[in-house]
Amino acid sequence: MTALQTLQPLIDTVQGCLVLSSPDDGRIVSANQLASILLACPHDELLDRSMYDFLPHPADADAIRQDLDAHSMIYNRGMQLRTVNGRHFDVQLSVRKVSLNDAAMLVFSFSDRTEAKVMSQLLDYERQLVQRSLNIVKTLKEEGSQSQDEDRLTGVAGMHRMMAAAHAETSRVLRYGGALSILALVLVNAPDMVPREDDGSAYNHLLRLAASLCLQSIRDSDLVARRDDNALIILLPSTDMNGASELARRLITSLRQLTFLYQGEEHQAAACVGLSELRPDEAGPKPMLERLEYALQKAQEGGANYIIRLP
Repeated sequence: MTALQTLQPLIDTVQGCLVLSSPDDGRIVSANQLASILLACPHDELLDRSMYDFLPHPADADAIRQDLDAHSMIYNRGMQLRTVNGRHFDVQLSVRKVSLNDAAMLVFSFSDRTEAKVMSQLLDYERQLVQRSLNIVKTLKEEGSQSQDEDRLTGVAGMHRMMAAAHAETSRVLRYGGALSILALVLVNAPDMVPREDDGSAYNHLLRLAASLCLQSIRDSDLVARRDDNALIILLPSTDMNGASELARRLITSLRQLTFLYQGEEHQAAACVGLSELRPDEAGPKPMLERLEYALQKAQEGGANYIIRLP
């Protein structure tokens, strides 16, 4: 019990639902608040129940026990759970046996797939709209005639417009004060680029969806642009580093719920982010952009879900 009390603050901060239970009867001994919310059961009452009560069928519990005896771990299995009021919902479930205070225990972790499916459908619909718009633009303009102020593939701004906005916002901060931050996001596990393929390639499809997520997550005063190396740059006027960090976390969380098909297999999207902000003694955006580049480089070295801040 002492060990569980020590671990409870860590359990509460885990992203996703986490439940610790007895391997014999599944009685829950600890859980985080997100598990309580998804299972529609108050946290205090949850500790008096068995995890197996939330499985729709008794055979599911037997199957979990058998798989754990054979493999000692279940990873990311698609199945259903049931709330206390009887609502079924789809999850990705992982289970593993651990030893705590020399006692065996089961660790259940799961995430609701319902929201991810809805988001995937919405994003796919938006991708179709973007594709139609791009096709119209393609028929009306010759290749390369589009303004550098707009990115044809994703519909976000081009870097020419981004740099003009960065200089303008720097001048505004120098005159009136305030904060200015900038964010760079790069997809980590994007599929291989196929240069000869048309705009429907898996790589371009994922890049469009990532740009769409950025556009949905910003304010009217912010600006999203695509760089030549396919990094997505977001200029954040009147935003300090804490606000930029919060946006970075939201974007990474949204991208982790996004899946894409590549070579017949489903993959989960992932990204890393670099952040920087304008310092009080800087008269132009160049130093801020140089720090942003270094922060993004360090984030890419760290890999998926890394956020590196260089104020």
